[in-house]
Amino acid sequence: MTAPGDHPLPPAGGITGSLALTRIPKNRTWFRLYRHPYAPLHFGTTRRARFDAARGEFGVLYVARQIAGAFVETLARGGVRTISQERLQRYRIAEIAASRVVSLVDLTGTGLVRMGVDGRLTTGAYQIAQRWSSAFFAHRDRPDGILYGSRHDPGQQLAALFDRTAPCLTATLHGPLRDHLGHDAFFRLLDDYDIGLL
Repeated sequence: MTAPGDHPLPPAGGITGSLALTRIPKNRTWFRLYRHPYAPLHFGTTRRARFDAARGEFGVLYVARQIAGAFVETLARGGVRTISQERLQRYRIAEIAASRVVSLVDLTGTGLVRMGVDGRLTTGAYQIAQRWSSAFFAHRDRPDGILYGSRHDPGQQLAALFDRTAPCLTATLHGPLRDHLGHDAFFRLLDDYDIGLL
């Protein structure tokens, strides 16, 4: 049995079939950990994150369905085993909601097969995932972003929201993670990922 290798690139002429879309009801809450004092609604174009546009032609905002997803993707990735209180204080929690239904390309279930893609898009090379992100963005269905599972905790659902959602998004700002969750819930979160606090 051979190793699967890198995920194929999207078709040169674009994706011609229909996309597997999940419709997220309006006012559904997502979470984002962001560095204070920067704005929580930031659509990045740096091409440093998984589903950023391949040529920086649009911006992408990353959010998580649960606070744990935002935590593991922001502060507990890359083999991190301890986090300093100083670093935690630099981050704030924001709840992100949309004032309309948002349609996301669904990479979490049977839609993978329907679209001819597989899980390597969420675990493999960023450059390939970015090419697919650009192909999804340009599709005639005009999706608002991508729904996918966290590479660091597949049970956590994440969304990469394209900047075409910017006019409908609002952010409710909260304080640092520990203050927002409370003592017990905060330490349960650290225990879940076996991360120490310095």
